Amino acid sequence: MLKAKYIRVSTKEQNIERQIENNYTLYIDEVSGLIPFRERKSAKKLIADIKMKKVNLVVIQSIDRLGRDIFDIQKQLNWFIENGVQIFCENIQMYLLNSDGSINLITKLIIDLLSSISNLEIEAIRERQSQGIKIAKIKGVYKGRKLGAVMSKENYLKRHKDIISLLNDGISISKTSKLTGKAYTTVKRVKKALST
Repeated sequence: MLKAKYIRVSTKEQNIERQIENNYTLYIDEVSGLIPFRERKSAKKLIADIKMKKVNLVVIQSIDRLGRDIFDIQKQLNWFIENGVQIFCENIQMYLLNSDGSINLITKLIIDLLSSISNLEIEAIRERQSQGIKIAKIKGVYKGRKLGAVMSKENYLKRHKDIISLLNDGISISKTSKLTGKAYTTVKRVKKALST
């Protein structure tokens, strides 16, 4: 088997050492899990190598390395299955396919469950953020920006690192808005600030 290991970390600061093995061809993306798998630079290279029959086994540390969106994860897993690519998920120590190429139903069930949990984590983070702002407003602690206040370009860009990360990966303004949950106009302003 031609072995590959796919690694995704959200930021350059994250440590990839725990995900690295010496006997694999490595494909490493430093992007948010919100970016669909097929839109990541190294993932595209992995897909191309699979199509060229250079890879038929892909090792991932955990299912959320493929993405945070349950539909994107399922779509990618189905593509791997259709192309006869074996997936080994390290954190559950299981293969997706049986030795005869059929789907290991227990592994698929566990992966489906973990995909759902990964998706729920993103929704929970957004919900907690929203609730925190509401509570702060009720307490009078959060008032938003004062009328006429101006934020420096540097601070503005620091505030929107998630948007910058997606835009730098070539994601469109509308898709970035959807993935981050931020307004289209905010994403547009960030893009403009980056180019000036």
